[in-house]
Amino acid sequence: KVVEPGAFGSFIGKLELKIKDGKVINDEYSFIEINPKKLAEDKKISAIIREAEAPYKAEMNTIAGYSKQPLYRYFVIENTIDTLILNALRFKLGKRIDVILSNGFRFCPPHATPDHTGNIPITNGYIFDMLPIDSQVKTAKATGKQIMTWLEKELNNVFAANAAERFGGWMIKFNGMEIKFRAFGENGKRVEEIKINNIPLDPDKTYSIAACERDGDPEDMLCRMRNVKEPQLQSFTLHQCIKEFLSVNSPVDLTISGNAKVLDASPELLTQVSGVDYEFR
Repeated sequence: KVVEPGAFGSFIGKLELKIKDGKVINDEYSFIEINPKKLAEDKKISAIIREAEAPYKAEMNTIAGYSKQPLYRYFVIENTIDTLILNALRFKLGKRIDVILSNGFRFCPPHATPDHTGNIPITNGYIFDMLPIDSQVKTAKATGKQIMTWLEKELNNVFAANAAERFGGWMIKFNGMEIKFRAFGENGKRVEEIKINNIPLDPDKTYSIAACERDGDPEDMLCRMRNVKEPQLQSFTLHQCIKEFLSVNSPVDLTISGNAKVLDASPELLTQVSGVDYEFR
């Protein structure tokens, strides 16, 4: 009985509890579709939103660049929005960083409507939809063994058979690293192959990594990887990287790289849940 179901404001879960003497004695649940053709907008709320947005409207609607492909985050394993983030970071950081990471977010509405150019405009406002927090970029170093241990844990966070062990959103995304894995394999033994810069992972070698800084994380943590060495905050943010990348390369090609090859599921997997009779589509 999920009270925050669906995505992009498409549904509401309504849960009514009847409580007597401090105990729940009955509950009624309903799943309500928010259909704009049946439900009129609330004019008072709409006016409040317009007033709040007014000072920022011009900046929000400014086009930072264009994409050749629709922008989406539906697929668990790889998608075009994270490809944009990874490509922008690679553009900014170059080859001095071995592995670039993008967190496994699930939020952000899709965008597939081209304008007069025939390509899909990416506004400053949409960049905030993709990344609501404009985090600083952080670099660090980690051994191959650390990366392997961290990756197994990340995969279990996403694909654990026990729902209580699933932590957070979709799978981590990366550039500079290629893996082969079994999504629904045994915990700690999902990864079958890792290559960094087209060379098999060396457990004893130290690699450079980059991702976004998460507020509140310890200094020696990067993208949930613990005990990283030489952590360093860069002078630029994710938003700045994306805007700079788009300004030079627009319209960008966000073809999925196939860096994460899943051996027991579709690469277009829409859920990390298995063994249910519901079809995600």
